[in-house]
Amino acid sequence: MAWDRLPVEALDAVSGRLGAEPAAVDTVGGANCGASALLSLPDGRTVFVKAQRERDAVPVGGVSGEEFGWWGPAWGPVDELGQEERVNAFLPASAPRVLWRLEVAGWHLLAFEGIEGRHADYMPGSPDLPLVVAALAELVECPAPGLRLPSAWDRWGYWCDPAQEPLLAGTCLLHTDPAACNILVDGVRARLVDWAWPALGPAWIDPALWGLRLISAGGHTPERARSWVSRTPGWRTATPDAVRMFTRAEARRWAEYATDGVRGAPEIAHAAHAWAELWA
Repeated sequence: MAWDRLPVEALDAVSGRLGAEPAAVDTVGGANCGASALLSLPDGRTVFVKAQRERDAVPVGGVSGEEFGWWGPAWGPVDELGQEERVNAFLPASAPRVLWRLEVAGWHLLAFEGIEGRHADYMPGSPDLPLVVAALAELVECPAPGLRLPSAWDRWGYWCDPAQEPLLAGTCLLHTDPAACNILVDGVRARLVDWAWPALGPAWIDPALWGLRLISAGGHTPERARSWVSRTPGWRTATPDAVRMFTRAEARRWAEYATDGVRGAPEIAHAAHAWAELWA
């Protein structure tokens, strides 16, 4: 929803926290946030705020809603916001830092350092591609956070055979959604944002997910996507069996989303199938 449709009490609380009434520009491209905006202040400061409404929990564990897994049946969007707040201190230096959190008028608001940037361009030949490689390399250097986070198996085991669980073992911090709208380019570097779905697992998973997005959003061939993915340090730990298993799981996941009518899923499902076929 538009920022200016938030309750007056919430808007006033944000202005009070900032010390001035900001000019708000709604963000576009996100899919899991109640409201979000880049707020500009008279003194030149910018702050990015995400807002989630306190409401009945939305099950997220299994695709059918019958399996809740790590998250449990009470997990909802406000929990995702809390997860993003907790993991923030462990993120790479390029990630925007959390500034404060407010709970007012039935809304939870989380403020970050404002970044003047644009969504990454994944098209072939884009100068953003090496910057994304650098961002993924920076992430590999982060120590595993001492937090309770879902594992890669918690995230993808639903679409795998139970015997394959060891292939997703690992303790690296994962973003798990390197879509172009979750990477902001400020002209110098690419920054991973929107950490609502962090996980722990092998370092090659984020590059594997990036390869899928290069195909679906950038129009790369699977072979060209593989060339870019292979430049990331995390990819050095990948094994053929693990990549085959994981890309098949992603293909199954997106095929189910497409069947369920999730917006944009059919195009990604097509790309996921092509990505899995390359490794098969």
